[in-house]
Amino acid sequence: MSRDSEKRRLLYYNDSRHTYMYSYDPPMSLEEAWSPVDEVAGTAVGTFIYGSGAGPAVMHDSKAGEVWGRRFEKFDSAWSWRAYENVKSLIDAGHDPLNILIDRAHEKGMDFFASLRLNHPMDPADVDNPFNWQFRMDHPEWCLTGEGKHSFNWVYPEVRAERFAYIEEYLTQYDIEGLELEFTFCPYYFEDDEAERNGPIMTDYLRDVRRLADETAAKRGRPIEIGARILPTQAGNLAQGLDVAAWIQDGLLDFVAPTIYQDHQVDANLPFEWLVDLADGTDCHVYPTLQRAVRGLDIADNRFNPGSLELHASIEQLRAGAASFWDRGADGIFMLFLKWPHGPEQRTIFTEAHDPDLLSRKSKSYVIRRHDDLSAQFGYESQLKATLEEGEGPQMVRLYLADDPTQATATLRLRLIWSTTLDKLTLQINGNPLSLDAARRTQLDAYLAAWLELELPSSTLVHGWNEISLSLDARPAGLGAPIVWEGVEIDIEHPTPRASFGMP
Repeated sequence: MSRDSEKRRLLYYNDSRHTYMYSYDPPMSLEEAWSPVDEVAGTAVGTFIYGSGAGPAVMHDSKAGEVWGRRFEKFDSAWSWRAYENVKSLIDAGHDPLNILIDRAHEKGMDFFASLRLNHPMDPADVDNPFNWQFRMDHPEWCLTGEGKHSFNWVYPEVRAERFAYIEEYLTQYDIEGLELEFTFCPYYFEDDEAERNGPIMTDYLRDVRRLADETAAKRGRPIEIGARILPTQAGNLAQGLDVAAWIQDGLLDFVAPTIYQDHQVDANLPFEWLVDLADGTDCHVYPTLQRAVRGLDIADNRFNPGSLELHASIEQLRAGAASFWDRGADGIFMLFLKWPHGPEQRTIFTEAHDPDLLSRKSKSYVIRRHDDLSAQFGYESQLKATLEEGEGPQMVRLYLADDPTQATATLRLRLIWSTTLDKLTLQINGNPLSLDAARRTQLDAYLAAWLELELPSSTLVHGWNEISLSLDARPAGLGAPIVWEGVEIDIEHPTPRASFGMP
């Protein structure tokens, strides 16, 4: 199916809630209603993707299902009340909130994709929760009982029909260029031991969506794209009954966007090449998700759980992720949830991420993501943290670099918990031993952890995959604790001329 490829170089998703309907006190003005689009207008974002509501109930004037908050007389939180009152104020003023954004996106030169979350867990008995909806409360017998407890079981035709009513409304009643099916939020659609064998149910569902989109597109005289936000690994998708290979090979999708919804870590190593291979020779495009965050020091603020401290990714870390994606065959970049309100750094990445040429000479920081329980559950494994035991041999991680290291300077940064200056460590990069004697040591939290920073010779790294290994050869006598290898970053700087005086 034909598409405007330039408008798919950079896609940005807004979930309608956290930085929008939850945040403005009612009544919502038209200028405030335009804000999600206006925040990215004038940048390289060519496609605006909008998820109306949390899935159970939507935040526009739908006739196909439940509108957020209408079943409540009072709300237990200000954010849920704001969302209800803002949606109501726009509708009462004669506006459909969804049409406001569609028209604004078109006015600003962007295509508009609606996004529909296909699942959301909620105990049917929790009737006072705004994330619940009447359809679930009326049908607890259709909910899963295993790992995805309280999510709907898609073996029931009535469950599939409830979501399809929204899909039909989006495709036939709104002037959109595409529809994204969001599979990754709580991606449980069948009972645990039945998911893989029920995969054909979901494939047939996608076939029905594709058929309706094509019929509607033929009436309009222009294409309507259908895409899916999916899990990052093929095995992870299959285990949930999502046969992505069949969807692509059968021509059911125009794009896929691999991600884990709740794991927000930037990952320059995101494993999407399997999708590039599957999509080769088809009309399906691959838009890997450039996430927004990095994990901080786990022991900061006395927090010892993995991922307890999440920090906004720097522009250098976002550049590295985007550059790696382009270098490994991405057709576009899918972004979401950047630091808000968007400042100069966010606007800058919105003007760079779509073009590998613009990224090529910019400073970057390649980061290895850390363990996340949910991601690991769906086959999206991490390389860190790693434990270095004395005399037990090396631990190794791999990191993809899109830059030519011979044309840049590179600094390796290692974050180590419980290390000392008296430890004997062996570092190797791509099989080449490197001395840590010249490494700069920066203590973190005074005594709990440290960064080791080492400038690397230009011959050390390669364009592509790099292997970094570290072993603990000896510790001071009486110190039996291991070292926890928590972080790896490679900072890339390209030589840039700088003016030393004002221009005439």
